[in-house]
Formats: sequence, structure tokens, C-alpha cells
Amino acid sequence: MCANQTKDNGDQPILVYVLSGYLGSGKTTVLQKLLKGAKARGWKAAVLMNEAGDVNLDGELLAKDVPMAELLGGCICCSVKNDLGLSLLQLAREHRPDVIWIESTGVAQPLEMMDAVTEVSMYAKLELRGLITVVDARHLLDRLRLGAGKTLRLMREQIRGAALLLLSKTDLVGRGEAEEVRAQLREWNPSAAIEDALKGETGTDLITLLPGAVDIDVRNHYHDRHGHNHDRQGHDHGAPRLHDHVHVLTHYPSGPFSSENFERFLRELPASVYRAKGIVTFTDTAARYLFQFAYRESDFMPVASRNPAPDVIVLIGEDFSASDLRERLVGLGTGTD
Repeated sequence: MCANQTKDNGDQPILVYVLSGYLGSGKTTVLQKLLKGAKARGWKAAVLMNEAGDVNLDGELLAKDVPMAELLGGCICCSVKNDLGLSLLQLAREHRPDVIWIESTGVAQPLEMMDAVTEVSMYAKLELRGLITVVDARHLLDRLRLGAGKTLRLMREQIRGAALLLLSKTDLVGRGEAEEVRAQLREWNPSAAIEDALKGETGTDLITLLPGAVDIDVRNHYHDRHGHNHDRQGHDHGAPRLHDHVHVLTHYPSGPFSSENFERFLRELPASVYRAKGIVTFTDTAARYLFQFAYRESDFMPVASRNPAPDVIVLIGEDFSASDLRERLVGLGTGTD
């Protein structure tokens, strides 16, 4: 496939991954490996790079044929949050990639960052599949020796929020120290996959470790064979592949459901779901609604019925069962819940 060819993915969501990790951990090296693996598979990839400074030097290291947007002079989770949405929408609509990787600044708060990314799901068919955190073994070990501090707290939050942990720079610590770091990662995040990533290289194909990557392979398989997108009957494109401990669940309802049932669903969400938001259509009201759920409180605001955005429900939290909650959402639409 030519590098400048834009493939029509039809109704398939564009998968989005956030690449996190403290300053100097090796995120850009990992990103280069991901892009190389994507190109080998025939995926169309795009990149959104966030730098706290005013110059994006890391972007100069990427191939020129990769669509890229830059967010400079701030952090995704605070000062450039609104710009993120515009940049993601532009990448999605202009280039229609299979996958978008967001390389965040090293000081970004993961849950706030996920919240910012999932806002875009209400305006374009994007699906945040998870946070990948690169951990500098030497730096984390030094911070653990020092004890409490803002940097250690931020590193812990970046680790706790990840679906995949990539341990870099293990060549700079001893074998026993590396095991100490791995034990700490497992204590902070019992469910994430942990892989060594020396200079971005992993023992397993890095692409295969990504939650949901199989969706892109199968999507392209059918596109290449039949010249169009073929929806695999009975397959749930949003189902988790590697872990049931996802931190973001994006669900596109197939139809409207009862407002009473949906409000009950929100009230009964597990405490580990911190945020929920989206656009929904009800069977018993005339308007569509934009909803927000936080701190166990929900708020609904009517939106214009001609709004082209798809109905979508996004859940954000830690260690909840994505499959159970998705089953309940599907049940709402069929009247079985």
C-alpha cells in the first residue's frame, strides 16, 4: 500500500493508544518501533505528539510519511486539552488512519489525559484502547530509594493507569535490582502485562502486545481480499483482547434505550468507574442527550437531533470488568437488562 494512500475504514473505529512515561524513559524510541511494526503490517498510522516546551525535537526523528500533529507549550491533561480534540479530529478526518498513537509529555497525569482523549469519541468514531507506559528502571529505582516525592507519585500514577508496561534501561541496573523494579510494578499494577524493552526492543513482537491490535489485522485482511470493509458477523470489535482490566471502555450503541434503564445503569456502576460520558438516544424522549457522570452524580443536557456525532458511551476507571459492563450496555439496547 502506498504511503500516501488513504484507506476508507468505513464504520470501523480508529484505535487510539496513549504512550506515557516519565521524562527520558524512552517513549520516542518505542514509538519508532511501533511505527515500524505498523508499516510492516500495512497499517496506516498517525501520531499526535505533546511536548511541554515550544519545540518538538522528537518529531524530527519520525518518518516524514507519517501524518503527525503537534501540541506544544503545555500538557494534554491541562493547558492544551481543547487543542487535543481539534488535532485528533483533524488527523482522523483528513487521513483516516487505522491507529493513532499519542506520545504524551513526561509529566502528564494519566487519568486526566485519558479523560481528555475520550472527549473526542463523542465527535468522531475513535476508540481509546489503553495506556502504554514506558518505565525507566534506573530512574524508578533511584526514586524508590529516595522515598516519597512528586516525581515518584507521578511515576506511580502513570504505572497504575497502564494496560501495558514496558521496562526500559534494564542494562543500567543489576539483575537483582531489575527484579526489585518488576516486583514494584506488579504491586502497583497487578493486571498489566510487563515486558522488557531495551532500546525499544521486546522479546515478543511489540505490536502483538497492544490491546485490540488484532482488530486492525482482521479489518485489513477483509479490506484487502474483498476491496471493502467486512463486518465479521457476531464479532464485538470493542471486546478486550489481552486484559479484562481495561481503564477505558468505549461503546457505540446499536440503538436507543429507556432513559430509566440507563439512569439505573449509571447508579449501579462499580465504584472503580470514576467517569462516564457520551451521547445517547432514548426511546421515551424526543431529544438526544449529552451526559456526564462523575463523583457518583450524573448530568444530562439535550443536544440537537441533527448533530452528526454518533451515539457513544465512554467509561473511565481502574480494574473494572469491561466485558461485564459491555454486556449490560448491550442488554439495555435489547431490553433484557
